[in-house]
Amino acid sequence: MSSSINSNHQAHEDTAPLITDEDDTFLPPRKVVHPGESDKWLRIFYLSLLWVFILLVAGLLIWGWQRVKGEA
Repeated sequence: MSSSINSNHQAHEDTAPLITDEDDTFLPPRKVVHPGESDKWLRIFYLSLLWVFILLVAGLLIWGWQRVKGEA
């Protein structure tokens, strides 16, 4: 009985896929190397929104300080 288990176990080991190291010439996906044009424009859009918000807050603060100075 044990010999049939051993032969069955050996047969399973022979059909198991071989694990190899990754190829040295592995390249990352194209999207990582060359980001799409839409990603570039999306980044520009978000940065412009951020700057508009910063300028709006700064403008409102300056306008508010000038109004407070005028009333005093």
